[in-house]
Amino acid sequence: MRNAVIGLIIGIVAGIVLGTTVIAPRLAQNVKKEIGLAESDGSTSKDLPDTAATAEKETGKPTDPAPDVVRLNMASAFAEGLVGHGSLAKRLEKNVWRVSDGRLDIRFHPPGALVKDADALDAVISGAIDAYFTDMDALASRDPSMTLLAGPPFGASVAAYLGWMAEGGGREQMLERMAEMGIAGAVCGIVPHAAGGWFKKPLKTAGDLKGMRIRATGVQGDLYKKLGADIVDFSYPETLIAMESGLVDGAQLSAPHVDLALGAARGGWTYYVPGWRTPARVFVLAMSKDKWDGLSEVQRSQVQTACSDNIRHAIAEGEALQFDALKEIIRKGADVRPWPAEVTDAVGNAWRDMAAEMQKSSRPYSRIQKSWRQFIKGQSIWEELARPK
Repeated sequence: MRNAVIGLIIGIVAGIVLGTTVIAPRLAQNVKKEIGLAESDGSTSKDLPDTAATAEKETGKPTDPAPDVVRLNMASAFAEGLVGHGSLAKRLEKNVWRVSDGRLDIRFHPPGALVKDADALDAVISGAIDAYFTDMDALASRDPSMTLLAGPPFGASVAAYLGWMAEGGGREQMLERMAEMGIAGAVCGIVPHAAGGWFKKPLKTAGDLKGMRIRATGVQGDLYKKLGADIVDFSYPETLIAMESGLVDGAQLSAPHVDLALGAARGGWTYYVPGWRTPARVFVLAMSKDKWDGLSEVQRSQVQTACSDNIRHAIAEGEALQFDALKEIIRKGADVRPWPAEVTDAVGNAWRDMAAEMQKSSRPYSRIQKSWRQFIKGQSIWEELARPK
């Protein structure tokens, strides 16, 4: 009997020790995991993809990557708070992390943090920085043959552009031109339905554009220039200061929801809609060809998947926000109106002349234009049949 009692006491003590030193901590750790408070137990992010590693990533706290994690530093041409622009670059950072289970870590850096924005493309080409999130206009300014890839003016829908890029030959043309520049990457976002821009005074004819000082980029800037305007390529912050101080007579920025977020809406200015370019703005993730090829096929697919979702998100966001943004722009006192027909006709003629000149002078542009025209010829018929007015 005495031995049985002693054995019982020893068993109770052993149970208490086991419970307090092994079982209870594990139970506590499981509870903490459930509510997101699990402490690190030395496991790698591969072991705990949804707890400590993810929490550190989303809160921006530095983490020591596991040996097989690939980390890329990405410069962005846009601040992360700018909807539809920098927000897409930040979204790419988060989603690549998620779809790769933390094994591919693209780190967002705001404009100027890694390199001056004007030098960013050269820095990517040389390999000085890993990646650059910018718009296609930045590539077209280096290689004018990419003008159509940055968004064809007049007569095309966002759906048509996506169809051409994905299945109609546009992507192959883009990759070929990028390879000539020493870079690779993917289309990584589209903001649809740009507005025509802000003007201090309403326009009556295309002649009113002569001598005007207008902020514009890409093909819009080239078209305004052909119509006699003086073009400046200010950054967004510089443009807002120039509008306020009277240093510009007009400014082409982006879609209404972006213009509103920028703070461009102001009373006394005329806001023309729509823009002449569809889609409005095309974004690209650019990497040096060597760095891109150095990624595994799976990693490249993960980047392309995240970029494809960026496109979907940006188009949906633009469609959802435009009308309310336009109402707010009107509430702030802007005069919203369509372009005068004479101005639209003049810009259309300027575009046809410019396209003809580029076709004669640039064989790469001619190939891209041929690809686009062949695709849009049939697609536009189908679009008319499928969406009768």
